[in-house]
Amino acid sequence: MERVLIIGGTGSIGRLVAARLLELGRLPRVLTRDPARARRSLSEGVEVAAGDLADPAAVRAALAGADAVVMTHGAPYGSGDHAAVDYGAVPAVLDALDGQRLPIVLMSSIGVTATGGQARELLEWKRRGERLLRASGLPYTIVRPGWFDAGSSSHQRVDLCQGDRIEYGPVRREHVAETIVQALLTPSASGRTVEVFSADGPALTDWPGAFLAAEADRPGDLDGARDRPGPRPR
Repeated sequence: MERVLIIGGTGSIGRLVAARLLELGRLPRVLTRDPARARRSLSEGVEVAAGDLADPAAVRAALAGADAVVMTHGAPYGSGDHAAVDYGAVPAVLDALDGQRLPIVLMSSIGVTATGGQARELLEWKRRGERLLRASGLPYTIVRPGWFDAGSSSHQRVDLCQGDRIEYGPVRREHVAETIVQALLTPSASGRTVEVFSADGPALTDWPGAFLAAEADRPGDLDGARDRPGPRPR
């Protein structure tokens, strides 16, 4: 795997993913509506592709020569653009792939199977995006971060869980980014949905074993392997 297209690459997680891929000798490319601003915030060496997710030609051009896709996108807080962005980015990329079987790592969120709460609309659209990706038949990993910025610097261990266990709580942003990068590089991550949290203990080094310990999503099932049952998509 060489060139990786990052959707949402100028966000806090996307920038960390791009920087880490550079460290590992990969070629990250970021799709953005504002190339000048993106270049100011991204590490030197990150490719920048101008375009909007609503423009199929721009998405296809950004995918040219890519070996994998990372999706760390999200609508700005309070914008209400969840259908267009949090969900809409997924069909935009799938349509642009036009049959190409590139691996995709999608950052979603814990709580997508919850039935209430203030963020219900956002989480429902994220869940729909997850389901569409699973139904696509493409190789994928879905990563659901815990609560950002709620952890401690003492939390050095990445903890991968399943079942949408929102009670687990905090995650460090660099742990989310590292999980996404390792999912790209680790064959045993494919076809799995995992939640990622930060915990006390030594740093995780056996990524293949950690992903292999997670239950694979069931073929043909729209939800994660250990998710609570939810309504069928409308």
